[in-house]
Amino acid sequence: MVFGLIVVFGLIVARLDGESSFFLRFARIVPRCLPPHGERTVKNRRTRLAQAVRTTALAAWSLLTAAVAALSIIAGSSIAGAQSSDVTQPIAIVAVNSIDNFLEDANFVGSLAGIPDMADSAKPQIAAFTQGLDTSKPMGLVVNMGAMGPGGALCLPATDLKQMLGMFAMFGVTVEEQANGILEIGAQGQTVFARQAEGWAFVSMMPQMLEGLPEDPGIIIAELTKDYDIGVRLNVQNVPAELRNMAIEQFKVGLESGMQKKAGESDEKYQARKEVAETQLAQLERWINELDELTLGLALDGQQQRAFLDVVYTAVAGTKLAEQVALNSDPKTNFSGFFQPDAAMMMSFASNASESDIAQIDQMFAALRKQMSSTIDEEADSSSEEDRETMKSAANDFMDAFVSTIKEGIMDGGAVLTLSPSSATFVAGGLIGDPSKVESGFKKLTELAKEEDPKFPGVNWNADSHDDVQFHTMNVPVPADEAAPRQLFGDTMEVAIGIGKKSAFFALGRDCLAAVKDVMDRSAANPEKSVAPAEMTIALQKIMEVAATFADEEDKPNLEKIADMLENNVEGRDHVRVVVQPIPNGARTRIEAEEGVLRAIGMAVMQSQMQAAGAGDF
Repeated sequence: MVFGLIVVFGLIVARLDGESSFFLRFARIVPRCLPPHGERTVKNRRTRLAQAVRTTALAAWSLLTAAVAALSIIAGSSIAGAQSSDVTQPIAIVAVNSIDNFLEDANFVGSLAGIPDMADSAKPQIAAFTQGLDTSKPMGLVVNMGAMGPGGALCLPATDLKQMLGMFAMFGVTVEEQANGILEIGAQGQTVFARQAEGWAFVSMMPQMLEGLPEDPGIIIAELTKDYDIGVRLNVQNVPAELRNMAIEQFKVGLESGMQKKAGESDEKYQARKEVAETQLAQLERWINELDELTLGLALDGQQQRAFLDVVYTAVAGTKLAEQVALNSDPKTNFSGFFQPDAAMMMSFASNASESDIAQIDQMFAALRKQMSSTIDEEADSSSEEDRETMKSAANDFMDAFVSTIKEGIMDGGAVLTLSPSSATFVAGGLIGDPSKVESGFKKLTELAKEEDPKFPGVNWNADSHDDVQFHTMNVPVPADEAAPRQLFGDTMEVAIGIGKKSAFFALGRDCLAAVKDVMDRSAANPEKSVAPAEMTIALQKIMEVAATFADEEDKPNLEKIADMLENNVEGRDHVRVVVQPIPNGARTRIEAEEGVLRAIGMAVMQSQMQAAGAGDF
């Protein structure tokens, strides 16, 4: 957080103060030290949809062979013998929701584009190509660990496999039944094998992979499709240790190939970069060995008018990862004032660090300090040695502040942005183990800035206070020819740095001191509030309104239409939200887009297509 505030501050001051700004050069250094149509009627759209659906058969065959080929890659080319006939717990599952469900989603997508019955016009064509399939059931790919290695099959809800395959005959697909009831299917020089079970068809690259499969894969597939349209689950602990070790070795090989010394790179910087990468690899290795399940899921939810992507993991009991998960099962914040529903953007974080986390971060920052030092020498080579040493000292102060916070065992803070066409205010802050280090680093940078930059406005030290926080303020002149910043910030942009006993704040924009005090008061009124470990929300309507205000004449009409739609038609459902949520023995990260965001994307895509065809505005 400290690095982020300094970079943001430096870039904003540089933008307003000119390219020669000292803060611009310092802000550029910091990130380098971090690890590495014409008029389209509804009728025309439906005609194109029907034409697209008539190509479904060829596309379906391509998808079928691609999925089976992917299974072959997973299984490996060395599998030649039969697998165990015992049904084993899958090591991986890929689940795709039913065709009927996707038709419902199609109507939702169509409603966003003004075609609420989109699926109805596609149903006749789809029905012609889904004979023999149960369109109410999901389908999936199941990978097992058999006696001879990984294997499995594509699982289709086929009531009649031969009837299903018959529709492909016109495209050169051949079907030959073998003595054991397995079907050999060929097309375009490729061969796959299939067998019929009760209500299901299994398809794979080799007949041996059709054994040892669950008779009713719908049970395990439905575990994913009850929540997602497309879901992928890896049962990490069902993957043999030797295969996990092979994966880790491949990561190491990739790391080593990418860790060659660069031309002109100093020995110190190369060594520091290598130490950071090795620390990250060690963390990845621990994750691979301590993960129980890893799930990725994508859903389009017509009922709640949203779309979301989930990344979910659970930890093996008794591991360091499980310890970390338990520590963050119910995090609490003392900075709840950052939760402001009407803001253009808000974020919060509240988590507890285990001893192993603290040790690992301490190790990483030891390497980052070396990298920072060598980077300053390279990037600030025009500065005197004394000035470079001051930059290094300031950077080390900020790192000390961050490390001291980690050693407290708690990360707690947030940020909020309020925005309108005539005003912008940003506030960020949180718990800091040693706030004096933030103040020390800031003072060192301002002393350098006064020496090197004649336009530097100076700092009003101890200009104000609130509770135990002392505020240092700046008023950065906004150039007269910068119309947009002047409209948002005024003739000068207010900047405030707040230092408390165990906290630090950064604020800029109109009435930023009042805004940060408001955050502090809201927080004090609701201490120890239970929250998600991390959350960020962006309100698109406010951002689009401001974007439309400052857009050029070409883009302005389109942005105004999107902003107007978001304000009047979606009743405040215009958010992009990212939330990390604790679950039993794990965590779920969800990225969600509400109805207004989806509609805005649809409008932007339609406009782009129309402009490409020379149709002008929609």
